[in-house]
Amino acid sequence: METIRQWLLGVAACAMLVSAAEALCPEGAARQAARLTGGLLVLCALLRPLAAWDADGVLRGAADYRAAVTQAEDALARTAHGAFADGIARELDAYIEDKAETMGAAVRAEVRTDSRGVPEGVTLRGAYCEALSDWIETELGVAKEKQEWIEG
Repeated sequence: METIRQWLLGVAACAMLVSAAEALCPEGAARQAARLTGGLLVLCALLRPLAAWDADGVLRGAADYRAAVTQAEDALARTAHGAFADGIARELDAYIEDKAETMGAAVRAEVRTDSRGVPEGVTLRGAYCEALSDWIETELGVAKEKQEWIEG
């Protein structure tokens, strides 16, 4: 705000000086030349902030802002993917537990997923059930080697 105030004061002072110089000039060609020169000086005073404008700084600032926005978007996408994968894992936990119950097995399931929500492995707490293990491999695509059974 201080910069704008100084700029306006500079323009006003320049205009007053040009006006006083024009008033002191005699009529005729000298006054015409003083008027033209004074107008150019006032125009220079008006455009002075543009001469001091740091276009490179503004462009660097815009590039920094864009990089920060991209970084924030990436972080948000990772968070969203993580939340999505966690939601899928919870749904699969419940799905496996329901299926185990229909097969007469009592297990607690903990599914591990990748960032896209694809099951990578499962930990099952309860007595081993061959039928449930086969079902998990067939329906969810989790190989028996990636199924960890913890009995007891």
